[in-house]
Amino acid sequence: MATTSLCPDCDKQEGIVPCLGCKKIFCVKHFQTHRQNLSFELENVVTRRNTLQEYYYETIVPTFDPTKFDAWNTVDEWEQKMHEQVRQTADEARKQLDAFSKQARNKIEHQLNAITETIQQKMERENFVEEDIEKLTNQIDRIDEGIQNNKYHPPIEVTSEPIDWKTVIQIKLFTENDTKPEKQEPVVIPAPSSAVATTTKPDYPRSFQRKCFTCGTDTWQKECKCCNQVYCGWHLKRHAVNSKKH
Repeated sequence: MATTSLCPDCDKQEGIVPCLGCKKIFCVKHFQTHRQNLSFELENVVTRRNTLQEYYYETIVPTFDPTKFDAWNTVDEWEQKMHEQVRQTADEARKQLDAFSKQARNKIEHQLNAITETIQQKMERENFVEEDIEKLTNQIDRIDEGIQNNKYHPPIEVTSEPIDWKTVIQIKLFTENDTKPEKQEPVVIPAPSSAVATTTKPDYPRSFQRKCFTCGTDTWQKECKCCNQVYCGWHLKRHAVNSKKH
């Protein structure tokens, strides 16, 4: 003969319907009540999920705008500093080019001034002869030849070290085991005025929930098409059965 046990909810009727979840065996009446309670609990889970999703999209998603990250400002500052450093370095290189150019011009001008001074002295003293004219002519020819052949232009070569732009700045994502440079303050979420279910997890602002027409429980179910009333999962099934009978 099979061993029977009483329903754990009433301790009167024999338990004949087992629950695969909690492993208890209920009488028919209290098994239905047990299933109804599970439906309520599942609806609470769905409510929390809907509330969390609404809060996430309305409040949290905007904070993930990368332009609002501190790292974005850091990259902008790095870019400005790089521009400034490049400008300063280029200015220093231009100053060196200007110095080399002045040296070359000074060399030509010094030779021309020397010829001019010699000519003036010879003309003032009137002591120039054929040899002086030939010597001055040769000096002018050499300067002219040097100018035409760019001999006075400084032989300049510009060299620069290659920059590895892939490694000059890097973005690193910190993991849980990494030490962050600064401790970030946690996001404080205001508690709602009332809670759907007792939980140890943070409370989120509740989204709009409709009431079951029969028991008044918050529910996510849609309206019944025949009567336009809203029922929880359990009473929606009961309402559907009763509607078929009528």
